Amino acid sequence: MKKTFVILFALCLLAAVPASAQIKFGVKAGTNLVDKPSGNFGDYAKADGYTGFYAGAMAKFTLPIVGLGVEADVLYSQSGSEIDGDKVKRQSIEIPVYLRYDLALPAVSKVIVPFVAAGPQFGFAFGDLTEALDYGRYEYNKSQLSLNVGAGAVLLSHLQLHVNYNIALGNTAEYTDESMLGTAGKLITKSKTNTWQISVAYLF
Repeated sequence: MKKTFVILFALCLLAAVPASAQIKFGVKAGTNLVDKPSGNFGDYAKADGYTGFYAGAMAKFTLPIVGLGVEADVLYSQSGSEIDGDKVKRQSIEIPVYLRYDLALPAVSKVIVPFVAAGPQFGFAFGDLTEALDYGRYEYNKSQLSLNVGAGAVLLSHLQLHVNYNIALGNTAEYTDESMLGTAGKLITKSKTNTWQISVAYLF
């Protein structure tokens, strides 16, 4: 009986939160500023990051009194690395989920609302994940779990600016040797790639 009551109480809370929350939808676009990939590439290649972009839709749920809320996005993203001068592109669908705190001060909330946000991001790569290079093969993982930490502001209740740092929680790609006789397929290094992201969104 107690378990049934607890379950019913929890369901009532879940039903009550959306009813009191402020819900906004929007569109978002931004820039991926990719860091240099981690890993020991040795004498095989010089590794670096390069600039990509992302765009998609977002939804924001905010509890008006306490300022806490959740933002969830669905984004098409292009990012990548530059290995020995060759750009290796990664296309993916990214689903970041942020826990947000909006600091809505009564005197200025109609003009600007600063916020901080953090949470996991789930990435699913598609297309050609493997790139043949002069000294080897660079291959992206099909899925990627990462962590977002950032801050921003909502201007005039509609325009959102957001600066975010995306931290890879697992390997992003593998670089294997394909050049020397008898060592084809030998793993050279595994790499992680972190990314600075700058975005602008319009909330309807």
